[in-house]
Amino acid sequence: MTTTLLLRTVAVATLLAATVTTLSSARGRRLPRRQATSPQPFTLTRKHDSLYMLNDWQLPYPVYRFETGDVDGDGSDDALVGVVKATRFHPERGRRLFIFKQVGGKARPLWLGSKLGGRLCDFRFVDGGVRSLETTTDSLYVVAFYRWHKFGLRFEHFLLRGGDRATALRLFEQ
Repeated sequence: MTTTLLLRTVAVATLLAATVTTLSSARGRRLPRRQATSPQPFTLTRKHDSLYMLNDWQLPYPVYRFETGDVDGDGSDDALVGVVKATRFHPERGRRLFIFKQVGGKARPLWLGSKLGGRLCDFRFVDGGVRSLETTTDSLYVVAFYRWHKFGLRFEHFLLRGGDRATALRLFEQ
């Protein structure tokens, strides 16, 4: 009963906050946030520069983006969190995309990505998938679209391939 009431309260608060375009941390740092497709009780809390909490899940990395949307098509929103960290297969520090589900009111990893196609600069949840802004090894820009497939993101198509920064940013923001 208490859990149900808490989840309903958080869902209503999340719905009211969905019109806000940014989240503010305790220290005033603003994190980009996009409007959710449906209310879901995901809360990102900044403890300090490199420690965040996504509901009950500890993220001991700097976060550069937080969005919600139904990535896997099951009808409930997932949390898309951009973190900066090294991985086992890509030991250089870089931007990564983590996707979380709600399981029993708790945030649980759905996909912890070490890399998309190129070097990830940013991402957005758009049209039921992920639009990415990436750089290539020859310092050109790519805007790509990925969609959920079974156990991860699958490349769908390029919106831009081998372009300049200004063109890539314009397409990425559409």
